[in-house]
Order: sequence, then structure tokens, then C-alpha cells
Amino acid sequence: MTSEPPGLAESYSYALMYLADEASAGQSTAAYVPGAVSRPTSSLLRLPPEIIYGITNFLSPHELAGILTLSRCLKPIVERVLYRELEPTKARVIPCLKTIVAYPSLASITRRLTICDLSRSYDILSDYLSLLSRALHCMPALTDLTLLLAGPHAKYFLGCPFKLRSLSTTLTWDDVFIRWMEEQSELSNVMFGGAFVNNTVLPPSALPKISQISATPLILSSVVPGRPVKGVEICLLQPEFMKDDIMWIITRILSFSTVPISSIRIIARIESMTETLRALNTIPENVPKLDSFALHAGHDPFTHEFLQNLDAFMSGFEYLRSITFLSRSVEGVLSDHVALGKLATEWHKSCPTLECISFPGLSLVRSLRYGWVTLEDLERMLCDRNALLLGLEK
Repeated sequence: MTSEPPGLAESYSYALMYLADEASAGQSTAAYVPGAVSRPTSSLLRLPPEIIYGITNFLSPHELAGILTLSRCLKPIVERVLYRELEPTKARVIPCLKTIVAYPSLASITRRLTICDLSRSYDILSDYLSLLSRALHCMPALTDLTLLLAGPHAKYFLGCPFKLRSLSTTLTWDDVFIRWMEEQSELSNVMFGGAFVNNTVLPPSALPKISQISATPLILSSVVPGRPVKGVEICLLQPEFMKDDIMWIITRILSFSTVPISSIRIIARIESMTETLRALNTIPENVPKLDSFALHAGHDPFTHEFLQNLDAFMSGFEYLRSITFLSRSVEGVLSDHVALGKLATEWHKSCPTLECISFPGLSLVRSLRYGWVTLEDLERMLCDRNALLLGLEK
């Protein structure tokens, strides 16, 4: 469903709250007179269900829960919205899982579920894992799961009836986890953040549809070869991994995907910009067909010298179109938008296919007529053009 302007969404919210109040009032007599028929007094309840369903998409979980207590007429529609995507807070995880287990009809609605890490709040060896297992075994329609649960606990999820398309998890990558992955043949987008157990082997038949993956180098080496992986996020949180020989090995492994790697994102701790530049220069040797590249450096700042010397890196790609450099430290060159604009011009000479460059707080887009412009400049030019066309029509 397309998003509506904020004012319209707010009007929907008030309309639905009024609808619920009217429905509640209309049911007050029927609720206490045997055989009485509930006749909602509000004409809003005569709207088609799909319209009411669309309105409820603008409400928060708290507002939806309030409507459930006010209107029985709206209950089936509101439940479909409220339980379609579940992301309970730490305090609500246990009650939410108990509700799912007690009411399988609600569990059958859920498409997306996010479970945060409760290991610090609850004894991980208690009944929590059993409750979580029972809840997941009640969700046949689940397609998107975020399970922030560290440790070797995959045995609790074997035999679940769903076929996931997206999974983010911190479960330990061990033999039991591999068995679970063999069951999830529809997975295409994954984030594996758990510890890797040595000598764990992923069978060639597992994960046949995977196309996007975020993981450490060891897990990437187990998953990418022989599978149609297009996009990769490499987690290099140890500074000693940002070396040219290690990066060459990692990208060489990526080259064994059955399709060309089109996107690489690196999340790294950087101690030496010189070593990082050497590491980056090895990437085009093994994956020259990149469409986009991103480097997230955490709190480490990028130096002007580092950015100036990226010409060799960029010139090694056949048709790189987008590049991103992000850091929480925006001091120095990242705060100088004029200098960054000049860098974009120099980079384009080395990589003529480059169309978009992003920094913290600044995005530059290549225009054939105006050169590199910001998104704000582009929006202003479009508004000016529309105003000119309207003037010509008059």
C-alpha cells in the first residue's frame, strides 16, 4: 500500500478511533440482551473491509490494541494488522509468545517476527527456549525472522512449518544449525552473526536460492561458493583483517558465486588507512563487475589522503555506479562538502560509470547537464522545471 501524506494518515487514525467508539456503543445493548443482534450505529463500519484494513495500517500497535478492546466488529481486521508483523519489546516477548501458543489462529497470521536477545534478562536454560520453540512451530506463514539469540540453540527450531525468505540470527553456526538451514530452502536474504564452529560444512544442496548475505569471512567461505549470491556484506570487526592478503582471499572466495557479485558492503574497524587502501585495491581483481560498493568505518575517520588515492581502486571496476563511505566521525574532509564535490569530479575521471556518491550527510548524483549535484539541488531543479512548464501552459 502506498504511503499517504501525514495529514491524511492522521485523519484516518481519528476516523478509525471514532469508528471503534461508535461500534462499542452500538454493541452495548446486544452484549447484555440474549439473542440481540449487534447493529453498529456508525456508517463507517459499512466501509469495505479492505478500506478499513488500509486505515489500520497507519495505526501504532498501541492504538490497534486499544481498538481490540473497544470493538468486536473490527477484531478480525485489526488482528490481521496487529499480528502480521510482530516486534515485541523485551518486556513483552514472553506474553507475546504465550499468546501465539494459546491462539494458533493468530500465529497463522504472522509474516514477520523479531525476537530480541533475552539472555541477560532470563535464564537461557529455562522454559524460555521451549516457549519460543512452541511459538515458532505455530507459525506456518512466517517469511521474515530476526532471532537475536546467541548460542547453540538451533535444535529448538528444527521442523518448524514455515519457509523463510529472510533470516537474521546470532545462533551458533554448528552442525545442528546446518540441519535447520537445509530445511529453509526458500531463504534468499540472510544475516549470520553467530560464532562459527570449525569443520562445520554446509551441504551443496542447502540454501539454493540465497542472493544476499551478511556474515564473517569464515561463514561466507561456507555459503557463497556454488550459490547465486549477488550482494555481500563482509563483517571485519577485527582491525587485523583489513589487510590486502586477507581481502584478496575473501574476494577470491566471493568470485566462486554462480552469478557475478554486484554489491559489496564492508563493515570494518580501521586502524591504518594505508593498509585499508591496499586491501581495497585487491577487490577489483576478483570481483570486477560490482555495481555498488560501501565502506562503513564505525568511529574511524576517513582522511583526505585516503579518499584522494582511491583512483586505482575505482578504475579497476567495469561499471561501478554507486559508492558509499560512512563513518560516525564527520570531522576533517567529511565535513567539507566543497572538497567532497571536487573528489567526486576526480573519481569520475577514473570511473566514468559512477553515478552516485554518498558520504555522511551528503549524497551526490551525476547529471549529464550539471555535473555532480546534491539531492537538494536536484529537487530544486525539478521544482523549477515544473514551474517553468506550468508557466508555458498558461
